[in-house]
Formats: sequence, C-alpha cells, structure tokens
Amino acid sequence: MKRTFLFFLVGYALSCANAQPVLEWGAPAGVGYSADILAAGFVEPTPASADPQSWDFSGISGNSVGLFSLSPASASPFAPLFDGAEWVASQGDQLSFWMLDEDNFTVLGNANAVVGITLPFDDPLVQWTYPLEYGQVVEDAFGIEQMLFGQPYQLQGSAVSSVDAWGSLVLPDGTAYSEVLRGNYQQDYMEIYEGDTALWSLNQVMYFVPDSALAVFFHEALEVTDNAGTTLLEVTDVAWYANGVASVPQQEQAEMAAPYPNPLSEGEVLNGFLPEGWSYRVLSMEGKVMEEIRAGSAGWVQISTEGWGHGMYLLVPLSPSGEAHGAIHRILIR
Repeated sequence: MKRTFLFFLVGYALSCANAQPVLEWGAPAGVGYSADILAAGFVEPTPASADPQSWDFSGISGNSVGLFSLSPASASPFAPLFDGAEWVASQGDQLSFWMLDEDNFTVLGNANAVVGITLPFDDPLVQWTYPLEYGQVVEDAFGIEQMLFGQPYQLQGSAVSSVDAWGSLVLPDGTAYSEVLRGNYQQDYMEIYEGDTALWSLNQVMYFVPDSALAVFFHEALEVTDNAGTTLLEVTDVAWYANGVASVPQQEQAEMAAPYPNPLSEGEVLNGFLPEGWSYRVLSMEGKVMEEIRAGSAGWVQISTEGWGHGMYLLVPLSPSGEAHGAIHRILIR
C-alpha cells in the first residue's frame, strides 16, 4: 500500500447526465494493458453533492511519473501466494494483487518484484462493491502479521470508500464522459517493523467511468507520521493515465520462456529468450544488481554465472523502456 496513484483536474463545461449512473467493473480483456502515469500539482476536489456536477480538467499538463500495468495474476510468479488473485497491478517494482468476488473488489496484498518481498494480507481489503452507485459506502479492515527478513512485521488498518458525487467529466487530453461517478477513498493503517512505527493516511478522490477497470482521474493526499506525530512524508497531487496500450502481446509472452538450466552450477551459462529490445536484470536476494543483459535481434540471451557464488538469484525481464514486466525467475546456483 506504500504506493500512490496521482491524478489531475481541468475544465470545459459539459452538460451533466440527467440520471445518476450505475457502473459495473470493466474487467480488461485478454492480457490486460499498460499506461503512463502523469501527475501535476494538487487541485482541490469539489464538495460532495447529490446534484449533478461538471468536472472539466482539459488544459492541464503533467509529467510522467511511472508506468502502470494490469495483467492476469497468472503472469506473476508470486500469484500462488495470493489465494484467489485474478489480476496483478504493477507500478515499477511494486505489485498489488486483486480479485472480484461476489461483486467485492478486493486487494489481497502487495509484493516487491525486485527484492522478492510478499505481503499477502491475513485479512484482505474490500475497497469497492459493484455495481457502483451514488450514496454507496463500504467499510473494511485489513492487515497482516508475518516475519520479514527475520524480524516481525505488522500492518493493521481500515478503509472507507463512498460514492459522493456524479456528473460528467473531461480529462486533460479532452476525452469526455457523460456518465461519471466520483468516489472518495480514505485509508489509514499502522505499520510496525524493526521497532519503528509509521502511521499512514491516504485520501484519494477518484472518477469512475463506464467500461473501465480503473478510475480515470485522481486527487490524492498522503501523510505519514511516526508515533510522536512527526511528519515523515507528505504528498499532495493529481494524476491520470495516458498512452494506454495492450500489455505484452501473447506472442511475446510465449517468447519469454523460463531460462534454463535451472538450477545450475556456478560458471555455467544461463540461456533464455526475450522479445527483441528487452533485457534481463540479474539481482542477488539482497537486491544487488549483478548485471544486465539485452536480448539480441533473434531474442537469444546467454548469461555467464561466473563469480556469482552459490545461492538464489532473481532474473527480472525489462521492457525496452526499462520497466520490470513479466514473470520474474528465481535462479539457483548450486
């Protein structure tokens, strides 16, 4: 949950829909999709209201802050640890596992794809219930207790989501929607690790449109404090998605076959295939980058393990833009 999505506001006047919309979750087809996340300075959201509103965010420009992707959970090697996961959302190295069960949109937990940390919630978090409609309120608690690198780790929190407004919307790129529901999401949790306590408070005001798996625009305020009330982190911003495309094509996924041999002896050559322009980053379990090897024109990758030492290593596929994407392989040197 230490990951934020940022989103922004602009303005033409659109006539609002005459009736309050009711929205289902728009599950992405096929292999999912990816998009850039653009962010800009914070804009105060309008007050909640039962009357229709017009939100016009055209004319706002933002800077790219990362790449977001949504893929079937089966694409991640961590999926078996998140029972029932249907989708995995990723932003850089950070992963979040989702499912839609009996109309409840539930977060099952988070992971870090590079260092291999997994945090499957003992008590998963129900964020929204579908169909969404004006006036809906969902409250839920979530948490986890586990050992992390030999130390006890605890996270306990709660969240309240409410659909507090409706109307029409224009995004920064000029895309217009006449049926929009606005959600207000407040999440608070306490995190304890290695004797340190952090209190996280996140508020996101987000806009939902028909046939979309994700909200399309966000206002966000995040504050992190310690037990004494000292502010450790404070962020306010707005953000939205841009340049959305289909995720890794199925043909490319097929080409990203598991490297072999595995396990292997130190000094042996590790072989693999990647789409042209992709590369593998090799990491030790402590997060040290051993090397990075780019695939040739035929997609063939050969990596010498000379000098690696015995133990487990992570092989992270990187897209041409340098983002971690696809299945991460654990390589054992005997």
